[in-house]
Amino acid sequence: MGYKIGSFNLRNLGLTALGNENARDLKKIADIIRKENFDVVALQEILSEGKAFTSKGYAKKSILMELGPNWDFQWADAETSLADTRNEGYAFVWNTKRLQLAKTTSANHVERTFVPRICRINKESMMRRPYYARFTPVGTLGGGPWAEFRLLCIHTYYGKDTTVDRAIRNHELDVLMTDIYPQIADRVYGNNMPHYTILLGDYNVELHRDWKDALRVKQNLSRKLNGQSPLPKPAVISDIIESTKWGERSIRTVQDEFTTLKAIDNKNGIVEEDEGSRGYSHDYDHFSYEEKQFEGVQMRVKRIDAVRKYCNDDFEEYLKTVSDHIPIMMDIELK
Repeated sequence: MGYKIGSFNLRNLGLTALGNENARDLKKIADIIRKENFDVVALQEILSEGKAFTSKGYAKKSILMELGPNWDFQWADAETSLADTRNEGYAFVWNTKRLQLAKTTSANHVERTFVPRICRINKESMMRRPYYARFTPVGTLGGGPWAEFRLLCIHTYYGKDTTVDRAIRNHELDVLMTDIYPQIADRVYGNNMPHYTILLGDYNVELHRDWKDALRVKQNLSRKLNGQSPLPKPAVISDIIESTKWGERSIRTVQDEFTTLKAIDNKNGIVEEDEGSRGYSHDYDHFSYEEKQFEGVQMRVKRIDAVRKYCNDDFEEYLKTVSDHIPIMMDIELK
């Protein structure tokens, strides 16, 4: 049976999204989630306690209303250590006909639902703490849930394009993959079922590829001829990170297509496009998982071509009404 797990940075989606000025197209955001058949989406940069999803008395519209019945949502403050006045948080939105929050039955037969929560493992090393959720498929094999997805939604520190800030990003990811991920993957909840742990979100680093280096050489040559400054060198992460702190691990990171959009040129009011990457700038959105845990599991990872499909290839329109990221999807086939 297949399950579609997604990640989507919605760029400061807060109460202003519900107003008339700088409003987001909530229907379009909902269409992307629903029409791409996501079962669950991990969301980053969700402000104002997620009121754009739930409205909660502030408006007569919300993304959950646009999604329709059979969808649920949970939000949490990212507990940032940064001087952030935006009240940035994470969220999960999921199709309740396909997935449900995991439940555990105690020794005295009390059933408890695991509500998504901020993960505070090694919290001093993270500018924003990950958001942790457990989901099980709806429907039964042998009378009950038969598998569990453990999702760690992340949004790593960005800062500025400096050597120091790039090093901080890489350090956070090292902590996530070599310390936090293994401890979550190894947890025992008493339900004794197969579980699959996935790190997902906005990593603010790229997967290194030679073709990207060649593309940026070409872009910088063009920029030099036009009197523009060169593009900064992005922070990168390896496809596989080996770890022995919690036993031998190989954590693989996937999804190397560009997912962030270039900013609107303030002078000309348009998105700068070029032959190589069009209106895209980086591949900051990824999934990571332990190879051994996923042995025998079929999966396919892709970005959703949301600018073309939902904004008629209009990058400026997408930036204004949706986000500066497009969503990514991991399609997992469980036997």
